Amino acid sequence: MSRIRRLTKTIQVYRNEQAVPIDFSLPGDVSECFGVQAMIVGIIPTNKTVIPVFGEYSLEFEGKKIHPVNFIVPFTKQEVFSDQTQFRPGMLPLQVPIKENRLVTGYYRDLGEQDIHSPEVFQPYKVRFTFHLHTV
Repeated sequence: MSRIRRLTKTIQVYRNEQAVPIDFSLPGDVSECFGVQAMIVGIIPTNKTVIPVFGEYSLEFEGKKIHPVNFIVPFTKQEVFSDQTQFRPGMLPLQVPIKENRLVTGYYRDLGEQDIHSPEVFQPYKVRFTFHLHTV
């Protein structure tokens, strides 16, 4: 009988337009990745309440044999979250079977959307990835 499991991985972004590698192995009981969510975590120096294209990410599964994801990550200021205005990216549906090779690789890239005028002003932040998995 298959069960649902969520696995969270968080990366840190330190520089404007930085590309951060993603590289980890899924647990041994995972049989499929059926979805992924990516969310910006942290306070960003901007006057905009929503930035629809803040970063981008790409993921590969099964030792780079399967490349199902090349997608954007939006940003929404936490102060504007409410029942009416809450915008959290939904789960991006996938159907990736996990067989022998459990390696997940890829990258996240900052797209330079912080309102900064010099590199010293960049506010580091995190990106949280949540993988939705079926297990055996």
